[in-house]
Amino acid sequence: MTHTPSPDTQWPRWEVFKQDAPGKPHQAIGSVHAGDPEHALHTARNVFVRRPAAVSLWAVRWADLLTATPEELTTTPAVLDTSGESGTYHVGIKRTSKRSMTFVDLVGTVEAHGPGDALRLAREQHPDALTWLVFPESAVVRTDDDHGTVESWFAPAVDKTYKQQQAYGVIGRHVGELKRAGRMPGRVNEEPHVGDQKVYDHPHDTVKP
Repeated sequence: MTHTPSPDTQWPRWEVFKQDAPGKPHQAIGSVHAGDPEHALHTARNVFVRRPAAVSLWAVRWADLLTATPEELTTTPAVLDTSGESGTYHVGIKRTSKRSMTFVDLVGTVEAHGPGDALRLAREQHPDALTWLVFPESAVVRTDDDHGTVESWFAPAVDKTYKQQQAYGVIGRHVGELKRAGRMPGRVNEEPHVGDQKVYDHPHDTVKP
């Protein structure tokens, strides 16, 4: 029996770049699936702008990105021959593996004959990077920079202040009460007791007739 693979029905994938404040670099923060550029930007805002630090969003179709690590260029140097349109390319680099929330920072632009050439220039300018990423300026969809757009897109997130867990007094009070009563389990899988009596019976402990 021949297995026919199911067609990929997902919307195209878009990489999202967020700028936290004027003058700071756009950073790749994740990706979304969307049907068109406007859908990509709105989805990116709903997913990634949960904090008050944002003034600009960019989205780039994943198909328009070219990335490589030093190891990948060693094993497949032909990626530097990738052809495409000539023009301005944005360059992103990953400097450290410690910042897991951010893939790359955008660090500038180069004039190149195609994505492979842009990648070669990125490697020459930033030889110590852990990853290089390039994409053409023509592939970027972005939010407008005018004050009204910035206010309408990002100001509502200002009220969504982030709270540490201890800020939620109800949870903290109950945890404190359990600790003082000696009812906090020592391990995650250990069930709470009052003396020798379990607080509740585990269903697997029930004896079947």
